[in-house]
Amino acid sequence: MATEKSQESSGELARLREQVNKYAILLDIVRVMNAETNLDRLLELIMQEATRVVEAERSTLFLLDQERGELWSKVAQGLERQTIRLKVGSGIAGYVAEKRESVNIPDAYQDPRFNRETDEKTGYRTRTILCMPVHHKGGGIIGVLQVLNKKGGTFTKEDEGLLAILCSQAAIALENAQLYERLRAAYQELKELDQMKTDFLANISHELRTPLAPIIGYVDLLLSEHPGPLTARQQSGLEIISESVRRLRGLIEQLLTFVQLGQGGGYLQLKEASIDSLLRAKVEAFQEKARAKELSLTLAAPASLPNVIADPEGIAQVLDLLLDNAVKFTPYGGRICLAAGVVTGRPFQASPKEGRQPFATGVEDVELVEISVSDTGIGIPEDQLEKIFQHFYQVDSSSTRQYGGTGLGLALAKKIVEGHGSRIQVESRVGQGSTFRFFLRTVSPPSASDA
Repeated sequence: MATEKSQESSGELARLREQVNKYAILLDIVRVMNAETNLDRLLELIMQEATRVVEAERSTLFLLDQERGELWSKVAQGLERQTIRLKVGSGIAGYVAEKRESVNIPDAYQDPRFNRETDEKTGYRTRTILCMPVHHKGGGIIGVLQVLNKKGGTFTKEDEGLLAILCSQAAIALENAQLYERLRAAYQELKELDQMKTDFLANISHELRTPLAPIIGYVDLLLSEHPGPLTARQQSGLEIISESVRRLRGLIEQLLTFVQLGQGGGYLQLKEASIDSLLRAKVEAFQEKARAKELSLTLAAPASLPNVIADPEGIAQVLDLLLDNAVKFTPYGGRICLAAGVVTGRPFQASPKEGRQPFATGVEDVELVEISVSDTGIGIPEDQLEKIFQHFYQVDSSSTRQYGGTGLGLALAKKIVEGHGSRIQVESRVGQGSTFRFFLRTVSPPSASDA
């Protein structure tokens, strides 16, 4: 008697261990499924593991096509790769999808719902079937999971429990994978649209720039009076044309630069450059515009500044954009100051999301030249300070009508400055003016070991 009880206990313990092992395997399966975002690989994984966990010969995971009223599967585990399509209501899987209930069939050929057509095509002999609906969180049907031919008998209640758990977890993984697929498709479409926009801007900018060259050339020729003398009225008209065409060319150049920076490819050529001469040249170049509005334009910088690592043309463009904005948005009689000075620090510490590197990767600060453009203009509302660097953004649509511009200048300046590993900063108060500043790394002096 004691021996029989001992044997029963041992048998029960063995069954418990086997059950625990199966649930441990199921837990591992669930973890792997939830980590898989590729829909095709997930379908294969679910079928493969369903076959293994209930010790079946084959399995098929059908997904529901609501619009066509069909179940479809790209692969059937144990068969060659193929697409299978069934009408909802047809066969065992179609019955489960329609009735939304599980079936456990010990002898397929004795069940009137079983469709023998697939067996006839493949030569496979179906015996036992366990088929369950896969529900999404809203309660509807995503698909149907079907396992065939239990090894060594019929599918048990324990098999039903295991497959039910697998189906519930598979539903979550499938919804995640389908969502990921939709997001990836949407992202790819956005990328293609963005590329189309970029190509369009590049092409239209080039086409617009091409006819401007001869127009500017002929206007300059006429203004030189080589073809013949001009009346005062003609002179005035040609000067207006010249100014407008050059402004148009500047806008087109901005657009082209913006596109080129967006495409990458080493548009900026960083090298040792003299910032001192560049600043003085820009103040001189903008004096005429400033005088036209009775603005005071000054340079506040030491007698000499150290050379910097920069793309001279890129930084010249940034200064043009900032000074042009300052002149544009500063009322008559106001003040503009272009300032520069040597500071130490790390002005730009990139985050992993931004993907850019700080000036110095070590713990010590580096020597920098701080450049700023300040004005006593109309200022920018505090809630708009971050938005002004978005391309084509205008603080107020009325400002476009009053002051002109495309809203591209600050976005372009931001891209160029960030291309130097820095960040453009702004401080502003409505009615009191604005200050834009950025930093450039100086050329490191040779070390003792280099001498």
